[in-house]
Amino acid sequence: MIKAIIFDCFGVLTTDIWLVFCEGLPATADINRARELNRAFDAGLLTHDEFFDQVEEATGKRPPDIDQMTSTEIIKNEELMTYIRALHGTYKLGILSNIFTDWLTREFLTADEQALFDDILLSYEVKLIKPDHRIFVLAYERLGVEPHEAVMIDDRPDFVEAARSTGMHGITFTDVASLKADLTALLNTNQ
Repeated sequence: MIKAIIFDCFGVLTTDIWLVFCEGLPATADINRARELNRAFDAGLLTHDEFFDQVEEATGKRPPDIDQMTSTEIIKNEELMTYIRALHGTYKLGILSNIFTDWLTREFLTADEQALFDDILLSYEVKLIKPDHRIFVLAYERLGVEPHEAVMIDDRPDFVEAARSTGMHGITFTDVASLKADLTALLNTNQ
């Protein structure tokens, strides 16, 4: 029986600004180095200045700083937030995000929206990032459920597969309508 639903932030609750940045890089950019730096930064292993300076050196462009962006630049998936409100109270809800700051709780989610979630797990706080299996284990353990009782919703198929490798269920997010159909089917088969 599914007892917990865990959501990614970037690419699910909002646009994946890192992906948008990477897609706009010139062919000469060292994108692999930029991705390595992003993973290290999300894990809390690089300072803010180290990350931004080194990514600019590797790509020729300075990445967007979510701490400097406005709410008009980062669009919340309101349709998904409405669905999350409907799930609240029936399931334990969590967020698991690769992120280098507390922006998600400080700026992005209102206090009422944060109250919908039983746990918000941010990579920089625990020095782990997806797809490391340990962060998925930590996510379901912090919600007090077994892996087979939890489902991870992420826009990255590799992260969904990593969650599944721990015994969790996983759904690759593309849009809210598909998520509702996939999650309903999963919930109906796991009662």
